Amino acid sequence: MKKYTKLLLAIMSLAILSACNNEVKTQEDTYEINGEIAGANEGYIFIKARGSEGIMTIDSTLITKGTFNMRGHIAKNSFAYVVADAFKGGIPIFIENTTIHIVINKDSIADTQISGTKAQEIYDNSKQEMAAFDDIWQGFYYNTYRYMTDEEKAKNEKYLNTIYDSAQVMKKNFVSDFIKNNADNYACAQVIIEQEQALGEDEMLESYNLLSNTALQSLPGEQLTKRITIIKRTTIGQPLIDFTMNDTEGNPVKLSEAAKGKYLLVDFWAAWCSPCRAENPNVLANYNKYHAKGFDVLGVSFDEKKENWLKAVKDDALPWLQISDLKGWANAAGKLYGISSIPQNILLDPEGKIIAKNLRGEALGEKLKEILK
Repeated sequence: MKKYTKLLLAIMSLAILSACNNEVKTQEDTYEINGEIAGANEGYIFIKARGSEGIMTIDSTLITKGTFNMRGHIAKNSFAYVVADAFKGGIPIFIENTTIHIVINKDSIADTQISGTKAQEIYDNSKQEMAAFDDIWQGFYYNTYRYMTDEEKAKNEKYLNTIYDSAQVMKKNFVSDFIKNNADNYACAQVIIEQEQALGEDEMLESYNLLSNTALQSLPGEQLTKRITIIKRTTIGQPLIDFTMNDTEGNPVKLSEAAKGKYLLVDFWAAWCSPCRAENPNVLANYNKYHAKGFDVLGVSFDEKKENWLKAVKDDALPWLQISDLKGWANAAGKLYGISSIPQNILLDPEGKIIAKNLRGEALGEKLKEILK
C-alpha cells in the first residue's frame, strides 16, 4: 500500500510540475499591449500588418475610458501598425511576446511613445536621424521652391537637385552604418525594406548579408528575404523573367517574343502616375531617335480602368505596344520584377538579358547612344 501511495504522490507531483511549466511557457509566449489614448474614450483600435495575402489584422479591442489592452501570441517577431477609429494614419510598432506600453494622443500620433522592445527603440531613433536628412532638401522645397515662378524654378532646379542628392548620400551612409551596428536586431530588416531607394540594390544586398539569423527569422526578415530573392533574379546580367499579358485589343503578348532580336525597354507606368506621364516625352524622343536602329519599348500599365489607360496612351501619343492586366499594383508582371514604385523600367538586349534598370531622363539617351552607336 505504501508503494502505491508513493507512486500516486510521484504522479501527482509530476502533473503539478508539468502544469507549472506549461503556465510559465504560456506567459513567456504571450504579448501584452497596454495603451493609453488621449482624446478618445471609445471606438476600436487594431494592430494590422502586411502579409502575403495583403493587410491582415493581428489583434483588436475596444477603447475603454481612454485605455486599451490586448493579449495574444505571435509566432515570429513582427512589424505592424496601430490604427484606430479615433485617428487617421498608422503608428509603426514592433511586436514580440513581451509587455509593450503605448501612449497615444489622437491629435498628434507622430508623438506616440512606445516602450517594451529594443527593436522599437532603435527603429524610432533611426527614423529621427533620417528625418533630419530629409529636412535638408524639404525645407528649401516646401518653404521656398514651390512658391517660385516657373522662371525662378528653372534657375533653382539644379540647386534643389544638388541638395537633394547630397541629403540622399548622407542618408545612405547613415543607414549603412546603422545596419552594421545593429545587424543582430530585426528592426534592421524593416529599415532596409523602407530605405531600398536610398540604399540602391548593391548596397541593399550588402546590408542584407550582414543581418544575423535571428533578424532574418522575424516577419520583416522573411519579407526582406523574398524581396532580395526578386532583386537577385532581376539584377543586371540576369535573363528576363517571362510573362504573357494582353494588349489594348485583348491579344496576348509574351515578353520573350516581344524582346526577340531587339533592345527592348520594358516600361512600368500608369495613366494616374504624374512622374510617369512627365517621363513619357523623354521615352518618346528616344524611341523616335533609335527605333530604326533596333530599339523598342513595351509599356506595362498599372492601371485598373481601361478607358483611362487608353486615353493616356492616346494623349501622350505613345506608338509602342502597350499591355496590362488592369489589376493596378497587383499587376502580375510588376510582382515578378518586384516593382514597388513607378515609373520604373528594365532594358533588355536582343538575347533577352537585363543590361540596365531605371533609366530616366538623360540616362536613357546616354545608354542607348552607348549601345546603338
